[in-house]
Amino acid sequence: MRLDESPFKNYQKADFEKMLEDYNAQVMKQYPNVSRSVKIWDESLRDGEQSPGVFLKVNEKIHLAKLLDEIGVKVIAAGFPAVSKDELSMVKAISKEKFSNASIAAVSRTLKDDIDAVLATECEDIIFFVPLSDLFLNLVLKKKIDRVLDDVVTALTYSTDHGLHPSIVAEDASRAKIDYVLRFFRLGLDHGASRLVYADTVGVLFPETTHMVIRNILDELNKSHKDKFELAIHVHNDFGLATANTFAGVLEGVVYPHVCINGYGERAGNCALEEVAVGLEMNGIKTGIKLEKIAELSKVAEEYFGIPLTSHKPIVGGQSFAHESGIHISALLMHPLTYEPIPPKKVGRQRQFYLGKFSGISSIQEKLSQVGMQFPRDILHEIVELVKQKQEKRDKEARRKIFHNIMRELDEIRMGVSDAEFWEIVRSVVRKHEQYQDQVKDIPKPSPKK
Repeated sequence: MRLDESPFKNYQKADFEKMLEDYNAQVMKQYPNVSRSVKIWDESLRDGEQSPGVFLKVNEKIHLAKLLDEIGVKVIAAGFPAVSKDELSMVKAISKEKFSNASIAAVSRTLKDDIDAVLATECEDIIFFVPLSDLFLNLVLKKKIDRVLDDVVTALTYSTDHGLHPSIVAEDASRAKIDYVLRFFRLGLDHGASRLVYADTVGVLFPETTHMVIRNILDELNKSHKDKFELAIHVHNDFGLATANTFAGVLEGVVYPHVCINGYGERAGNCALEEVAVGLEMNGIKTGIKLEKIAELSKVAEEYFGIPLTSHKPIVGGQSFAHESGIHISALLMHPLTYEPIPPKKVGRQRQFYLGKFSGISSIQEKLSQVGMQFPRDILHEIVELVKQKQEKRDKEARRKIFHNIMRELDEIRMGVSDAEFWEIVRSVVRKHEQYQDQVKDIPKPSPKK
């Protein structure tokens, strides 16, 4: 039965929406500092490209940057110029493009050479990443917090003297002393930074913890620097909580959520652009993102990154708007809200009905109606049973072989420089240096191909 059939034909759209309780709206009233609009800060070209095995060509980066700008992103982190000459030239090529919505930023450490590399790209925005946990301070930087903060002041002064607009990122803030984070942010505000980024670098926080930490930081900073800064949050997805933690930050007053297209990034990835944009918009928080273009952006990034999306990926996964269950399809035909939280077209997608083991009369009837066919229920029942049998009798072993072939192909896609290629590089370099010739014999030889 469809909506245009009795007893539903007299209902209006608003009538159906009133039948559903909105607990999110009730909970949001408890957060007086919730950001009613946010500015999306995308890290796909920088943090996203750090996904193992991924490398983007300059034309791909420019295309993605253009799409990100078109979709409504406000900040695009274009890359880390000090990494290599090629990276610097790529960031420079992006910065020379014209953008309508987004500002282009480059990443730097608090080193003069890094800052000079950013200046060479002609970017106007610079992002300083500074690790603050004792683990990083003692093991990686080998510096005390006071020395690190002195370096921050020197870097900010140098960058602003050269016309750059700095943002500062408290790397590993979720495992750092809160005093270090606050001192870092206050110094940044006093020396030219206005965008402050709290980073859960290894994705360890519970959403409840994020609420507490962001609330405390904003309360403290507002005592001395009220209305002089905007807070951002950068969350990794190691425990599957990146989107939840980003939402928690926004509820407390974060203005810049950091995201990556499709949730790409190293380890378990970053917070996904599509999840944040759709989730916030559907709960009344404006993002400036053109949701109908999300699917297109996702597909382009999937091809360029060479990382296939899981079919169950929220919003953009192949099955996120797909249905097989007969009970579900029957309800969906009465009203989409029964089993879909958002209309597929809103995010550039289409609903799909699959035929298989769990199909029912409604799905069969829907498919037949597309070509103008109508049959009585006994005929429909017979078709349904044969459809179920067809699926259940499929050769599972053949399906399993296909699966393993696909997995092998995926491993090939994800491969960086292979062991054979690495040792060939070592061999070619060592041969140029006479004093190391005796070590050539120790370089592993490639295994014979099977």
